[in-house]
Amino acid sequence: METETLSIAQCTHKLLQEYMEIQEDLFKPSLRKVIPIPGIFCPVDYKETCGRLGDICRQLAEVREKIRELRPDNKTIDGQFLILQRAYISGMMEAVFFLKEISQRLYERSCGAKEYSRVQYKEDMEIFKEKEI
Repeated sequence: METETLSIAQCTHKLLQEYMEIQEDLFKPSLRKVIPIPGIFCPVDYKETCGRLGDICRQLAEVREKIRELRPDNKTIDGQFLILQRAYISGMMEAVFFLKEISQRLYERSCGAKEYSRVQYKEDMEIFKEKEI
């Protein structure tokens, strides 16, 4: 595998790991979510989460652009890998962006806005699950 291809794969993997950490922080059941005791259990920082997800989207777009600049050829193994990687990154970007939108709505709700209901959240989560598949 060429060094550029390996570098792209490693970068994508790093971004996927960060994305999964964010998901775990948002969705994994924990005491701090069940019993938000000030000073002991910190609430989820949705504003920070939105920023991190935005950074991931930007970095994924950069990786996708690098792949485009390489003009992968589907006749080589590296080229086939990069073509699949570009498609994977595009799908991942959709999921990351949608999760960012959900986090933004949760942030607004945590600041007192009541427009984002539990029903809308459940609907958004169903759409999000479909985007991840």
